[in-house]
Amino acid sequence: MRTFKRVPPRTLPFRSLLIVAVALMLIAGFGARANAAVIAYFNFEDKPNGAAVDFTSESDQGLGIATTITTNYNAADMATVPDFALGLNRLAADVDNPPNGLHSWGLESTGRNNGFFMNIPLFSPSPGFFQDMTLTFAYNCAGNGFTTVMLFISTDGGATFTNSGVAVTLLTAGTNSIATFVVPTLANNQPNLVLQLVFTGGTSNGNNPETQIDNILIGGTIVPEPATVAAGLLGVLGLCFHQRRRLIRAIRFQRT
Repeated sequence: MRTFKRVPPRTLPFRSLLIVAVALMLIAGFGARANAAVIAYFNFEDKPNGAAVDFTSESDQGLGIATTITTNYNAADMATVPDFALGLNRLAADVDNPPNGLHSWGLESTGRNNGFFMNIPLFSPSPGFFQDMTLTFAYNCAGNGFTTVMLFISTDGGATFTNSGVAVTLLTAGTNSIATFVVPTLANNQPNLVLQLVFTGGTSNGNNPETQIDNILIGGTIVPEPATVAAGLLGVLGLCFHQRRRLIRAIRFQRT
């Protein structure tokens, strides 16, 4: 025959506190969760060779947020060109496959466009949830192409920029390469973030694409949006409330 022994009332506060502590641990674990992910990605595959460059991100493939590069490069000196890098820095999840082969962003007359910039807006709801970012892109530079790229950061939507102190020296021997930037923590959790790359050292005045750029990728950690966290916390609390009778019964009685 089974009998149940009632737990003395004085032990109930301690066990109730234990239940609350477990629930809080679950809540804290959910709230602190962050996901390593693609934040923005540009593959330059949506226009044919010789056409104006398509600067929109690949959010239509589910690869990062919807954003668009802006640049002061002379439109007459750039175009979509055949891909030089054979998929270098291309995401495995990228399914774009143009009928005439892959494409890249070709830059002519680097001398008269020396010091050009590209801006990449990475806006997110306040207080912002992009962290620990890296920026990479594939490139190929001939002897008269750009030689240096410097990273600048804006936290006010592009009104002002701060020199991050992070620069990359580009190889100019026509070798397919990847440039990598570790974005400083200044950019973490900034809702009005814009990353800017400034290119210098170009000397070409010709009509050949002395510098080609492809597969720009910003990756990092995405902290859940506050509304998402709140929904998760409510779910945890709802589960605890739903199970309250079973939990109370379990701690008040012991099987002997």
